Amino acid sequence: MYRQIEKSWNLLTLPRLHFGLLIPSIALIVATTFIPVGIRHPLSGYIDYTFNSADFINNLILYVPLGFALGRSPFIRTFLFAFSLATCAELLQLGCVDRTPSPFDIAGNTCGALIGYLAAGLCIRTTGYYPKSLSVPRSIAAAAIPVAMLGTVILFRHRPSSDFSNWSPSFDLAIGNELTGGQPWDGTISGFAIYPFAMAPSSIHDLAGKTTSSPATAIVDALPDPPVFEWKPSADARTRASRSLLSKQQELSLYDTLVSANKLTLLVWMRTGNLEQSGPARIVTYSRDNFNRNFTLGQIQNTLTFRLRTPASEGNGTSPALYSGPVLSRNRTAFIAAVYDGRISRLYVDGKRVAQADLGAKRPRLPGRIRWRLPKSLPVHEIELSVSEILFSSLFALGVLGIVGTPRRRSMRALIGVLAGVAIGGTIWVFGVSETNLGIRILLECVAAGLVVSASVEPRAAGEPATVTVDSQEPSAVSC
Repeated sequence: MYRQIEKSWNLLTLPRLHFGLLIPSIALIVATTFIPVGIRHPLSGYIDYTFNSADFINNLILYVPLGFALGRSPFIRTFLFAFSLATCAELLQLGCVDRTPSPFDIAGNTCGALIGYLAAGLCIRTTGYYPKSLSVPRSIAAAAIPVAMLGTVILFRHRPSSDFSNWSPSFDLAIGNELTGGQPWDGTISGFAIYPFAMAPSSIHDLAGKTTSSPATAIVDALPDPPVFEWKPSADARTRASRSLLSKQQELSLYDTLVSANKLTLLVWMRTGNLEQSGPARIVTYSRDNFNRNFTLGQIQNTLTFRLRTPASEGNGTSPALYSGPVLSRNRTAFIAAVYDGRISRLYVDGKRVAQADLGAKRPRLPGRIRWRLPKSLPVHEIELSVSEILFSSLFALGVLGIVGTPRRRSMRALIGVLAGVAIGGTIWVFGVSETNLGIRILLECVAAGLVVSASVEPRAAGEPATVTVDSQEPSAVSC
């Protein structure tokens, strides 16, 4: 019995796993740059030409491991590889919701890679040794399994509420601007209505078909269910932007009805007068000021955004907000429907769904008492679920390799990565996510994370005992 325990302990403590730096560094870049992905129509108008020092430093640090991993490659190859990877990432971000491509990001990424490259060269000259891989004791790798499992439990245990419990009854319903000013919208509204339920997609499609032949007010009046609020313009909608549309008693009634239902449908018939508006410009808003709202429908150039306040999406309704692709055009009336069914927020334009988000799938990353004490410039206030998925799946795959060793056959190492990804991704899907599309995305991301870890560890050399692992490939051997 004692010998068996001693043998097991030696298995965990003596050998080390060696992980090449290049593959994990690229995986880190891909995960932080593209995930999560919400697709939008790519437009050059999304490019941000303003310099942000904190963002520049973050991008610089992100690429330092990549440059260090390429420390034995020629300087020009490292520069071109980092510049090309960063440029491709920024170009692809043109089509990613909530991503802001910038030429300064490319500059920061490239500089960070060069800093890592120079650091590797300095390490070689001063010590005569180049750490081409990360050496991890197998005991520490095995400890990653309970850490990954605990982290996975935390992901779905503390699901934030996605109801309207944090709405405020003191906010005002207005059109065309915030009552505090500063976000004016140029356009006209021919009518809008609010319902305390989630309207079915088929009903929205039918209403869109009637828009070309019937006025908005007639369509609303013909619906079998009366709205909790309906607005019929007597003149240009912009003339009503300076005051609330409701009295305090009416606002309290609207608040009570919607909060009791925890569901919402907002129908708006509108025509924009300017495709250069941003802010976003407020079309319809139920809010207090620029940063506190119950919900807001706004315009950003030729796109729309819908922000809904829940404990999951927070006070500004931007965690996440819905963003459409280019759906607006001048001199054309658009029929907009924003629907929330208690968890899923959807945005429709002329009967077609253009954006969707699962608010109930958001998870708290840091306790509020800690998060709000951190500097606002740190990129840790909004860490998306998928980043944690990848982290825990990678830890689980690392732990499995620490226990079973590194098989010589590549297919077996790939199988380990797949099984580790399925284990963590499936757990999050079953216990933490109800939407099928989101669950499939989680599963694929976790499998990819497991494969990255298994691909980063080289198998033991032929003839060596099972408890010995060999170093990873030379970074210079990788074609850049």
